[in-house]
Amino acid sequence: MSNRVMVDGRRVSYLYREEPDNEDDSGWRIFSGDETQEYAGNPANFSLYNASTLIEVEPALLEVLSADYPIAFERDEDADDFIEVHSGDDP
Repeated sequence: MSNRVMVDGRRVSYLYREEPDNEDDSGWRIFSGDETQEYAGNPANFSLYNASTLIEVEPALLEVLSADYPIAFERDEDADDFIEVHSGDDP
């Protein structure tokens, strides 16, 4: 998860799931949506969290975290939940 969410307190606005890198990786990549390419390219700006911590910070994630990869969601500001924006090989 981007530190823009967990450290800076920004809301989650975009997330996608890809094939996990290893057995400790769920494949989820979670962003506030205002990260620059430079920010996103720096691994130090991201941290791993367990699902219960993610849901505590952003309860709406409960509805999407069980989705299989590849898939992507963005926040629907009108409904304050997440809508699927892509499923396929390139989230």
